[in-house]
Amino acid sequence: MSWSAYYEGASDAQYFNVLIPRLLDEIIRDTGKRPCDVGEYPTLELGIGNRSFDDVAAKICERKNEFHIIFVHADLGGRGQAANVERRREQLIQKAQEICGFDPRIAVMLSPEKELEAWALADHSAVKAALGVNVISADLMPNTPIAAENLADPKASLDAIVKSVTNRRSAARNILVRIAQEQSIDELRRANSFQAFEASLRNALGHAGFLQ
Repeated sequence: MSWSAYYEGASDAQYFNVLIPRLLDEIIRDTGKRPCDVGEYPTLELGIGNRSFDDVAAKICERKNEFHIIFVHADLGGRGQAANVERRREQLIQKAQEICGFDPRIAVMLSPEKELEAWALADHSAVKAALGVNVISADLMPNTPIAAENLADPKASLDAIVKSVTNRRSAARNILVRIAQEQSIDELRRANSFQAFEASLRNALGHAGFLQ
C-alpha cells in the first residue's frame, strides 16, 4: 500500500517517516485482509516549504491516484488550540474535496499532544537506546506516556535530555529518527493522542479496503 503525508516541518517528516510505515506494517500484518507491502516512504510529501492550502489541495488532487491514504499532521499546541488545529486540517481536506471530489475518509489526522516530542518521550527505553545510555535523570524524563503528553514544552524537555548526555549538535539533529526506530508501538499506545491517531488510521485503512 502507498501513503502520502502533509507535515509542518522537516523534523516532523524525519520522525513520522520512520514511525508511520512501522505502524502500518504492524496493523496490516495483524488485522489486514491480506498481506501487502507497505511503502517505506510517502509517495507524496507536502507542507514543507509550501503551506498554502490551495496549492497543497491542488497537488493532492493531481496525484490522488498514487496513494491509498494521506496523513495530515499538526501539533495540538497549547490549551485551547486543538479546535483550531482540527478546523485547519479539515479546511485542507475540504478544499481537495471541492476541487476533485477527494474522499475525506482516507485522511488520517495526526496530532501528538502539544508537539511530536511528547510521543518521542513516551518510551524510556527508546530514548536511552537512541542516546546510547543506560540512565537518564528522573528529573528530566517523564515516567509514563501520559506524563510525556502533560509536559508544558516537550521539545524543550527532549533538548534538555540530549544536552545532559552530549553536547554534539549532530545528536540533537538525529535523535528523533533514532527514537522512532527504537520505539515500542505498544508503549506509544498508552498515550491518549496516539490512541486517537491510531483510531483515525484504522478507520482510513478500513475505508481504503485494507482491514477486515
